[in-house]
Amino acid sequence: MLLGLAAIGCTRAIVATSVPVEDDPSIRFPEFFEQAPLEVGDAGPPLLLEGVVLQALTLAADDFLPEGRAELPCADRQASHVFRVIQRGEIIFVRIDEDPAACGRAHPGLDSGARYAISRDGRILRRVLDGMEPYTAPVDAGPFEKAEPGVSPSFDPRRPAPQPFLGPSDAGTPDAQAP
Repeated sequence: MLLGLAAIGCTRAIVATSVPVEDDPSIRFPEFFEQAPLEVGDAGPPLLLEGVVLQALTLAADDFLPEGRAELPCADRQASHVFRVIQRGEIIFVRIDEDPAACGRAHPGLDSGARYAISRDGRILRRVLDGMEPYTAPVDAGPFEKAEPGVSPSFDPRRPAPQPFLGPSDAGTPDAQAP
């Protein structure tokens, strides 16, 4: 029963997809927010969208936010999201983000988006849900010592543990060591 309750809270993360995901970690996603996007619906020239780009966009949307369930909550509807598309050679990159204004909110949910890399032939090469990408330490984070899991590399059981600081007492209590 407990497992069932936990699954209810994570329905988006465990929805089965009919399209297999290859999950190629060598694929690097472009920066989706480096420049302002050209928005469909703005006054201006028509936007030309190739069929394979539309196919990739539809594939990502249906994988991340499957339609067809009765009475979906607002935040789980495709219409409550914004989609960014970048094509680089044979790969179409899709970024999906929740649009909080569509549901009458000011802020999106935590980890509510996803990134997709889709081939021109319709294969999902990589899918990364927000908050699910493994953490990698920054390059300038300094040297690290390797250790077995659960073991501090600087801990030596043969040496005594460092003594706590024995400075002035807190809460206004007179310090017995003060001159």
